[in-house]
Amino acid sequence: MDATSFIITTPDQLRALVLESVAVAFQYHRPAPVESVPSDELLTPEETAKLLKVSKVTVWDWEKRGILNARRIGNQVRYLRSEVLAAARPKKGGIQS
Repeated sequence: MDATSFIITTPDQLRALVLESVAVAFQYHRPAPVESVPSDELLTPEETAKLLKVSKVTVWDWEKRGILNARRIGNQVRYLRSEVLAAARPKKGGIQS
């Protein structure tokens, strides 16, 4: 049969024991660092136009011309912020037409 043992301790001693045990556990079992993955926000045509400081008609025109790449989700159109910003950067060799 197993014998039951009781340990008499004060709350402060118990707190210190728990903190020490947790510190030892973290020392040997450190969680892997969490890398922050930049989220790529989806923008509406209105938000895209506001970001680029152009009209919504210009956004539609740039989509037709292949300057912007639209994502269609059901009947909604969205643009990836990173792609919109990349399209807004000047290209080498002058203006793209």
